[in-house]
Amino acid sequence: MGRRYVPNIITLCRLCSLPLVIYLYGRDAPGASWDTAVLVLVLALSDVADGYLARRYGWVTDFGRVLDPIADRLLFIALVGMLFAFGTLPWWAVVPVIARDAVLLLGAGILLVWHGEKPVIMRGGRISNIILISGIQFLIVDWRTVGWVFYGVGATLYVVTGVWYIVRQVKRMRGGRPQQAAA
Repeated sequence: MGRRYVPNIITLCRLCSLPLVIYLYGRDAPGASWDTAVLVLVLALSDVADGYLARRYGWVTDFGRVLDPIADRLLFIALVGMLFAFGTLPWWAVVPVIARDAVLLLGAGILLVWHGEKPVIMRGGRISNIILISGIQFLIVDWRTVGWVFYGVGATLYVVTGVWYIVRQVKRMRGGRPQQAAA
């Protein structure tokens, strides 16, 4: 196995660490869980690293193009689900984020299977991810007021970018503007 697969290995490690994140948070919840926060930070940075390596060195693979966005969606689903399960977030704060990711995962699966198209990441999605993960981090360390501000802004942008993805793809499939390459 060559260096070309390093980004995929990083992404797989991110996926495999989700049970550990949930375990660590459950051990400390409902209080601050600094171990969980550090691990979530490492996972967020690993997402940046795998994308950078894939683009910088040309290590992009079809498997990675499919796996990375799935891993990202599953990370957010696991994190907000965990915060709900341990009483940190109420259901009404969790449902929009999980629904957005569920719809995007389903849509990406349909596009891939029926149309052979791979997901494309847009800049607005990255910005909403950063703000939302920051809110989640603040909630994990029990800085609730700051966490709620970041979570509220991030979750709102997260849902808006989800709608944006869907509208863009529908337009594209109806013969609108061609899909742009990932930024």
